[in-house]
Amino acid sequence: GLQVQSFPSFGAERRGAPVSAFLRADAEEITLRCGILHPDWIVLFEPDLLENPMIMKGADPLTSAVLNVPRIPEGFDRSRFDRVFTVDASGIAERLRLRTTSFSIVNTAMVGALACAARLVDMESIGRAIQRLVPVKREANVRAAEEACQQVQEVMR
Repeated sequence: GLQVQSFPSFGAERRGAPVSAFLRADAEEITLRCGILHPDWIVLFEPDLLENPMIMKGADPLTSAVLNVPRIPEGFDRSRFDRVFTVDASGIAERLRLRTTSFSIVNTAMVGALACAARLVDMESIGRAIQRLVPVKREANVRAAEEACQQVQEVMR
């Protein structure tokens, strides 16, 4: 029931380079067509980018984050965020065999974690979207989203 706008932002276009993607969602028509400087949410799929200034530069005290880590690493500056959530999406993807030969595919697990952390979309809608849009391993992907929703944990200050 929301209007959405999404777009990627590429740095160096090479295999394995970090990619940022942005999503706006609103009940009203979205006419704004510029980048997002201060996101409401950062959803970090790759734990190695946790301290990457390019990824985290837009974080401010009103930004919340969902991080693909089993627990917050020592030295992580929690104070940069309003709320921080963790989920072991890589572990979920591995257990459900959602992977390529090189890496775990955590997309649907991270969608499930964000859905439950942000309370923006219900899991029934997520499941229907996965069934309609994901080309392979639909049931495993639905399960990944459900498990991540159940396992996402807020990190208290």
